[in-house]
Amino acid sequence: MSGLLPSHLERDVTPEGDGELRVLSLTDDDAERLIGSVSSETARSILTALEERPATASELADSVSTSLQNVRHHLGNLQEAGLVEVAGTRYSVKGREMKVYAPSQDSLVVVGSDADKERFLDSLDRVIGILAVLAVGAFAIQRAFGAGVVDLGGPGTAPRVGDGVGSATGPILGLVPPGVAFLAGGLLVVALLAVWNRYTD
Repeated sequence: MSGLLPSHLERDVTPEGDGELRVLSLTDDDAERLIGSVSSETARSILTALEERPATASELADSVSTSLQNVRHHLGNLQEAGLVEVAGTRYSVKGREMKVYAPSQDSLVVVGSDADKERFLDSLDRVIGILAVLAVGAFAIQRAFGAGVVDLGGPGTAPRVGDGVGSATGPILGLVPPGVAFLAGGLLVVALLAVWNRYTD
């Protein structure tokens, strides 16, 4: 009978849904709430169950073999910490409206101190900036060298300039378009610089 009653989910509850990046230092009040909310084995079991599929409090109580009151207590703590949120509603067989819980879609990073938090955010900004520059460069390279082929006027078997730099129909060396090659090369250089920087530190 519960299948005949309306059910409403307020958002995409699949793990692939978009969320925000939250960065906390251990000195933040939010970090204290977070650590406290997952200090219990029952709370971690509830989170694990919700990662598998969204559920109501009563379904979670059955799943983790504890009381409904205990599940509600932990759900409240997990919600306060931003790890769980209400995804929608479902109706019981008796027609009662029940909240459906799901894990938050936010990505979470916890660092040691406020200074570590600032360094992490600065590093993230640099990486995003570098990736944006590489993406624009790859687009420009593809536009400049990816369209058309210049014929040097030699014999039919002679290589053409377009074959060397790529074209929309003939990628570099028959493997990849020039824009993709530029992007891959740029990412390789960035990775090597990051390894070198880590090694010299």
